[in-house]
Amino acid sequence: MNTSEFYINELGRALSEQAPFIQTFSVDSSSSLQATGSVTLLEGNVINIEITNRGFHSHQARELPFETIEDLLQTVSPLYARQRRSVLLEALEKLSSNQPLNGGKDKREHCG
Repeated sequence: MNTSEFYINELGRALSEQAPFIQTFSVDSSSSLQATGSVTLLEGNVINIEITNRGFHSHQARELPFETIEDLLQTVSPLYARQRRSVLLEALEKLSSNQPLNGGKDKREHCG
């Protein structure tokens, strides 16, 4: 991969993985050192996001760069955090109702 494409590809990938928890996103510009994009949050407001070798940053977050896009979005969007938590809990409940705690194996199989 061309180094000038790394940041734009990484920002696009990171934001596309968050699509269920945001309204829209776009990747607007990039260079070999950074990429910028905009995200419309579930609350309806638009934030600008930048990715560099230091991580993800948004002026709306008013903090040092974040290691992950998830951490940044949870900081700036209460609805993002609530929706993401709800989906994760739903997935955990589904897993726990479909599988025994011991992974479906009878402990006696491991004896002698």
